[in-house]
Amino acid sequence: MVSPDRPVVLHGCRQLFERYPASTSLRPAVEVIERTIQDEPGIAFTHCRGLLETVCVTILTDRGIEITPNPKPNWLMRQVIKTLQLTNLNPDDKEAEHGVASILRGLNSLVDGVVALRKSQGVGPHGRDAMESVLSVDYAMLTATAVDAAVGLMFRLHQEQIGRDPINFLRFGVQPDFDRFLDAKYSDIEIEEVLISASQALHHQDRLAYHKSLVEFRNRSEAETEEIGEGESISEDSDG
Repeated sequence: MVSPDRPVVLHGCRQLFERYPASTSLRPAVEVIERTIQDEPGIAFTHCRGLLETVCVTILTDRGIEITPNPKPNWLMRQVIKTLQLTNLNPDDKEAEHGVASILRGLNSLVDGVVALRKSQGVGPHGRDAMESVLSVDYAMLTATAVDAAVGLMFRLHQEQIGRDPINFLRFGVQPDFDRFLDAKYSDIEIEEVLISASQALHHQDRLAYHKSLVEFRNRSEAETEEIGEGESISEDSDG
């Protein structure tokens, strides 16, 4: 049971704040959960769901994956699981990937369950007696701890993977040299006297085409760099 004298801290999320500036979008939900979990666990339940959804939306947006209007939590989690490499183990070890994916999918069921408990007459933030209130706090702690671990894992994996391969970082504006290349190659589009750049139009209209062109652009740039390096003449002052 939670001690009222010990503040609740979501350690996984707090570590994200220290390591990744991009994680600050998660801070409001984390602070609400920590502040309310003992006295108003029903609010904490709601924000546990919100925290899970926020990290999923952030990851998918960074990866350039279109998000449907009013997406369901289960849909968000499925897309993130398909997007992330979930383990740092042998990529051919499908059982490990499947195991982690099953755990993360199970979080949606966990959150669904505690929200149902909160809404029921038996257990909730406005329970009928002291025992129901205590039980509600225990369930809130279980949920918050699980969500904290999952959010910490998913966001850390996401940041590490786009750090290793920036070509998968597809939030508009993070590939400025490529965007300038597209804008120089194609004229701006004017719609109702509003100018829309070619890079912006392609990014929002067809993310797969944007990503394909980005890959080709990066490959050409690397090839040109290698050719320049190989063609450099040796200085007369060099040894040998």
